[in-house]
Amino acid sequence: SAPSVRHIMAISGGALVVAAAIVFGSTMTAGSGLSAFLAPSAAAAQAPSADLRGVWEGNIGDLPVRACFDRRDWGAFGAYYYLSRRRLIALEPEEGESGAFRETDARDPANPRWTIESADSTGLSARWQGGGRALPVRLRRVAGADGEDGPCTSPVFHQPRLEGVRTVASPASIDGMAYTRIALDHGGRFSASFETFALDGSSEAVRRVNATLAEPLAGDLPEWFDCVRTALGHSPYEGDYNDSLAPTLISERWLNVAYQYDNFCGGNHPNHGRLYRVFGLADGEEVDLHDWLDESAVHREHLAEVDSDITKLRPEFRDFILSGWRADPPECDDVVRSDEYWNIGLARDGLIFAPDLPHVAQFCTEEFTIAFERLRPYLSEQGAANVRALGAEARP
Repeated sequence: SAPSVRHIMAISGGALVVAAAIVFGSTMTAGSGLSAFLAPSAAAAQAPSADLRGVWEGNIGDLPVRACFDRRDWGAFGAYYYLSRRRLIALEPEEGESGAFRETDARDPANPRWTIESADSTGLSARWQGGGRALPVRLRRVAGADGEDGPCTSPVFHQPRLEGVRTVASPASIDGMAYTRIALDHGGRFSASFETFALDGSSEAVRRVNATLAEPLAGDLPEWFDCVRTALGHSPYEGDYNDSLAPTLISERWLNVAYQYDNFCGGNHPNHGRLYRVFGLADGEEVDLHDWLDESAVHREHLAEVDSDITKLRPEFRDFILSGWRADPPECDDVVRSDEYWNIGLARDGLIFAPDLPHVAQFCTEEFTIAFERLRPYLSEQGAANVRALGAEARP
């Protein structure tokens, strides 16, 4: 499901350690869609041996490759890549053909085909056919690669693809305020893109903000890679990850960040949308703009059963935000008006409100910017003080 407005970024972690040297943080100055995978029926092709499951390395003809095979209740599937290119190629089981796999789409007889001849504890033998050619496939098993989530999700399988992954930095500015744009660079090997940024400065608050903005690139299994690999636990297709964090406001006291996410990490549907995150630049802490509103606008409740606080916009305040609004298409009217959970962003002259809608209704999402002057009756004491301080700042 899509991230909630209160938890919009999961910090990937885990006990598995990527053996590759992943050079996150190294910089240099610089000037997708996922194919749908339909699981075959139980009568689909099965590999000739239970020993097929695992990670393998060897050659197709004289070209070095690394492959993985996994098995689910409905049958086996796999994926591989040439070490020269390191871009993943799906292997779908060919229905009705024992031990046969087609690249990318098993329904297309023109696609190259793998025919497994044998697989045991040490080696795999197969025949690759495509483009009028037939080549022998000779692979050896890679040790220590059968992770909890399956061979194709194992960092060991992806290790050569991860070598040399880095970030690229370039200067940028907004409203005269300089910052550094940081983009993931994997050389086109993954179905992934990610961009974030870092504020200029060396204060403790700036360091804290920059560390938060860099979290999707951090750890042994960074967020973008964890998404890509997780989808391979249930299909031969890696996930799509196309997320970005960008500043929309940098003032003396506040930073407003737009988080744009568009990813598929496995599951029933992709995630996509836009959320705002706000940071105080005095201490580097994240700010919940619901706290800038008083009890006439916001209802707060603690759920003891899950030990969690929830914050809702009251119906009367939602009516205030939506006064004069006409839904397009009309069926979005009730969806937006009845939604209790809203994301709030900060603009220089007001607050930005957007409903946090379920996946099936995200096409109805709109943003509503309400001027501080109009919000005055609904501001908390804290909110009113912060609005005055923002208004007193020098304009860019």
